[in-house]
Amino acid sequence: MLSFALKNMAVKKVQVILVVVSIVISAGVAVLAYNTANQVRDGITNTAGWYSAIIGPTGSKTQLAMNTMYFTDDPLGTIPYSVVTELQRDSRVKRVIPYAMADNYNGYRVVGTTSEYLESKKVALGSMFDDSGVYEVVLGAGVAKVCDVTVGDDIFTSHSAGEEHTQPLKVVGVLEETHSVYDRVVFTQLKTIWEIHEHEHEEGEEEHEEEHEHGEMGNMVCAAVVTTQNPAYAMTLVNDYNGKIISDEDGDSFTLQAIEPMDTVRSILEEADSTKYIVYVLCAIILIMNVMVISIITLLNMYNSAKEISLMRLIGISMKKINLLYILQNGIIGIISVILAFAVSKACLVFMDGYASSMGVVLDTAKVYPAEWAILALVFAIAVLPTVVCTFVMARRDGIEE
Repeated sequence: MLSFALKNMAVKKVQVILVVVSIVISAGVAVLAYNTANQVRDGITNTAGWYSAIIGPTGSKTQLAMNTMYFTDDPLGTIPYSVVTELQRDSRVKRVIPYAMADNYNGYRVVGTTSEYLESKKVALGSMFDDSGVYEVVLGAGVAKVCDVTVGDDIFTSHSAGEEHTQPLKVVGVLEETHSVYDRVVFTQLKTIWEIHEHEHEEGEEEHEEEHEHGEMGNMVCAAVVTTQNPAYAMTLVNDYNGKIISDEDGDSFTLQAIEPMDTVRSILEEADSTKYIVYVLCAIILIMNVMVISIITLLNMYNSAKEISLMRLIGISMKKINLLYILQNGIIGIISVILAFAVSKACLVFMDGYASSMGVVLDTAKVYPAEWAILALVFAIAVLPTVVCTFVMARRDGIEE
């Protein structure tokens, strides 16, 4: 029976191809939309949950959050390092991590911070940079792989315009792959960022001493990432620092902005949700249209097979076996189509990864949600159900029941 079903499919390959394409489109789009939407949401919310507050320059809350937590967009500006020192003395604060973004390495962002910023990440090769050292970097797994760099190598960072710094940075570690935006970032000591730019500023001038005190350099950071002793302190800290005006040693004034990451992320996701629901509605429409297409193709196929059914009945083949034959045939088509749809959705994730990374999320092509299997099972049922209905309807109409 299986061999007969396969031969019958080969004879009617045009109809088979139409059904397969319809199923691949409907199932592939539905699974891709669901997987992408959930990976983006999970990636954004998981990162935001690590922090109680972020303090930086005034401007867009979204830009401050996305730049500091997901390394996207450009920093809003800088604030004096004295803000970090002040926060470290605050009894409400459990931990404060300075954050600075400057330059790039082969297009990958370079972030100056402390090892605490990466405490949740594992080092796959080498070791974490020494906070008291300078000119050391730890690479994200993706940077090391794409740029073919490993522990012990020297790299040179560049200005955004492409002008390369002359100071080499030693690779001391490579992070374990996390399937997150951390895979695409270069991390170094905050002091490295300061020293590189001070070195470039002094280049061509008289030789100065290598060591500089923080105050002498007028050091700045792009933001301060804060974890409070108690979640309840986060709001009071944000209220105290949001809009606060401070002055640096040169007398320049800076207006601060303080945000709660989860609140900011929640507003971002609310905007994304409306888009997600539109995609889901479009997927539902595609599914309905494909049910119609599959049903029409199945009906035409069964109509053209009326003589075959009559001949099979004349030679003594029971209607149960005939029904089973056509159900088996469309079952094979459904299984092949669903497998192809799943493969296509995973292939599309690779191409969508570039867009998702602009939102600070790296899509994991191996990630599969339980609901995806449910979607594929539903589409398979849609592919087989019209055949089940049509076989019995055709049998009764042609008077060839058992």
